[in-house]
Amino acid sequence: FNLRSLSCSLHAGTHCDAFLHFCRNGRDIASMPLEHFFGPCLVLSVQEGGLITEEDLRDRLPEGTMRLLLKSGGTSFLAPSGAAFLLHRGILTLGTDASSVAPPDNEAGIHVPLLSGGVALIESLWLEEVPDGEYFLSAAPLKISGAEGAPCRAVLFVPEEDTQETS
Repeated sequence: FNLRSLSCSLHAGTHCDAFLHFCRNGRDIASMPLEHFFGPCLVLSVQEGGLITEEDLRDRLPEGTMRLLLKSGGTSFLAPSGAAFLLHRGILTLGTDASSVAPPDNEAGIHVPLLSGGVALIESLWLEEVPDGEYFLSAAPLKISGAEGAPCRAVLFVPEEDTQETS
């Protein structure tokens, strides 16, 4: 038989951030509601290499969007106005193909309002070959009690009227 071991950061590769990541009394990844990680979602391309503002999202985000995955070639991050807009719109889950939703010089300034506002985060998604549009997201994190995040396997399914699968 084969037997391997694994040691890694909980934030390496595609992973989910729990509320505990930046919020002292936030939920750990094991107690996060699964509704954050399963359900309809929208993949939306944004400009590469910049900050994503409210203006970049306002007219492009349909009412009722609960799960949003931002595609920028891994090079764009949320500006405070973008984070505030998504909170105001009631986003349940925000994903990105960047290593973080926040620019390196403002990690807490973006993570704290989103996580404390009940928005789960999925970071380092691979969206390179995924066209913009509506999908069904399946991205369950590993259930690790006491952890502020966990690796996940994120898969997008095309809605039923089209049987092609994208991952």
